[in-house]
Amino acid sequence: MDLKQLEYFVRVAELGSFTRAAAALDVAQSALSRQIRLLEVELRQNLLVRNGRGATPTEAGKLLVEHGRGILHQMARAREDMDRMRGGLSGRVAIGLPNSVARVMTVPLTRAFRQELPEAR
Repeated sequence: MDLKQLEYFVRVAELGSFTRAAAALDVAQSALSRQIRLLEVELRQNLLVRNGRGATPTEAGKLLVEHGRGILHQMARAREDMDRMRGGLSGRVAIGLPNSVARVMTVPLTRAFRQELPEAR
């Protein structure tokens, strides 16, 4: 099991969809599905019930989601701590905009933000 597989699995479980998770993670759906299948094979457990409307975690999957969230949170904290040690900025930024403004401002705002802070997510 690696962190990428765990991150992919948790995102699919949270969003209930391979399609939405692939879009959120900016990966191909086939790559996402393959990594989760490899995780299931390694753990010898079906982690998701796949159906035409999405995917839901099995009991084993629910348990792994709980553990996975904790592990991913600890990894994020470790990265933030290491960034702080070398004096860099870290963390996540979420911006909420009304629909009327979002249509016009989202792309220019995102571009400007990434230009100023390329390491930010």
